[in-house]
Amino acid sequence: MTDPYVYENGVLKNKLNIRDYEKLNQAEADIGFLKLINIDSIKIDYFDEETIKRLHHHIFEDIFEWAGKYRVIPLYKEELVLPMCSINYSEYRNISKDLKECLNDLNSIAWQNLEVSETAFLFARKLALLWKVHPFRDGNTRTILSFAYLYAKEHGFPFDMKTFTEELSRKEDENGKTIYSVRDKFVLACLDEKDYPEVGPLASVFERAIETYDKSEVKAK
Repeated sequence: MTDPYVYENGVLKNKLNIRDYEKLNQAEADIGFLKLINIDSIKIDYFDEETIKRLHHHIFEDIFEWAGKYRVIPLYKEELVLPMCSINYSEYRNISKDLKECLNDLNSIAWQNLEVSETAFLFARKLALLWKVHPFRDGNTRTILSFAYLYAKEHGFPFDMKTFTEELSRKEDENGKTIYSVRDKFVLACLDEKDYPEVGPLASVFERAIETYDKSEVKAK
């Protein structure tokens, strides 16, 4: 199937008319970061699929014409953490159905009865399955993170978004060892049960983000 979202050279079509992959990535990072730190300006009444559309539109409206609109093609992305295989993302015809199932599952949990470590692990797994739907052609990780931030805040376990924004890109430590991005951790956490999902790395980021928020609140007081 022809990809209607890209120019002839494979770069995503964008409002900025950028035809270079690296320059577009940088523009996305710069604009998206500003939108992420301003995510509290979005007023949420219900945590449903319309909210996910609104958040994607908020973050990417200055970059993509299709901001807030579900993709209309299949997705295949080779993943470094899966020896260059792809996650089985939702079929584009099933995006709405799959999102509703994930959201109904997420919204059925009694979060107030859980310890922080339990909350972080369960939230990581449920968010990863929501992320796995990948409703948009691009920008799914930032959209799901913004959704997670607002959802957690509403349900009594707010977290520090900075903990996640610092891990949006893959890096190397001083010894040249790869430090996986938060997207890599979503990949590992969303695997099917038969493939043994690794929820721990993503859960540890959520736990640290929740604890960082608590500590910053105490310090502020």
